Amino acid sequence: MFLYFINAACNVVLWQAVFWRLAPNVSLRIFPSYERVEERDKLVINRNVGSVLFGSSLSLLSWYVFLFRPDVNPEMVDMDSPVVRHTVAMFVGHTISEILVMTYRGTLLEEKAMLTHHVSSLFSGYVGLTHMGFPYFVVLFLISEVSTPFVALRENLYLVGMVNTKAYLVNGYLMIITFFLGRIAVIPHYWYHILPHVVSGKIFQFGWAFVFTGIILCAVLNVLNIYWFHKILKGALKHFSNKSS
Repeated sequence: MFLYFINAACNVVLWQAVFWRLAPNVSLRIFPSYERVEERDKLVINRNVGSVLFGSSLSLLSWYVFLFRPDVNPEMVDMDSPVVRHTVAMFVGHTISEILVMTYRGTLLEEKAMLTHHVSSLFSGYVGLTHMGFPYFVVLFLISEVSTPFVALRENLYLVGMVNTKAYLVNGYLMIITFFLGRIAVIPHYWYHILPHVVSGKIFQFGWAFVFTGIILCAVLNVLNIYWFHKILKGALKHFSNKSS
């Protein structure tokens, strides 16, 4: 277990370094107008660069486990999967880094929905990090990050004034598709496979932490994701209606 905490701590350091050192240089190279952006928005852009890199790497790893590791399946709830727990450690480290960035920017209380999401995710990640069991359902939670790079890139394109570009349009399509696949379509799949373990009482044998994260917190995150997807679709329809008019 000690190695998982070391992994999480290293990821906090890594993503803080990306935010403070790497992201400003990357942003300046990709977005020439970055220099003219207000300082507050530069911090948002820098955070989003880290989110693009993190979401891409975590998605590759979690989707690999989901698609190509038959040992991680809905029936094998008693097994320990080091690859899944190390992936969770990456997620926990990045989430802590995100909260630190929000604190530095002074938006911790302003971004209530995001803070609720991060705190819920952090607790779920802590349970997945410290307890073995239900690795398949942990992976279902992690694959949602597939939409993160496109959500983050969309905000960056908006902040640097590239709303009316093809890049913004294509990224918008990809954001909607990946958000639906990773965060919405997975909802019935998750509950279809977890409910038998609830009815049989299996999940209760793993303690209150699994019950709380696997049922209550998951339901909260489902509601948040549905809310955000509704906002994404609403924004997309507004964008297309403005273009057509």
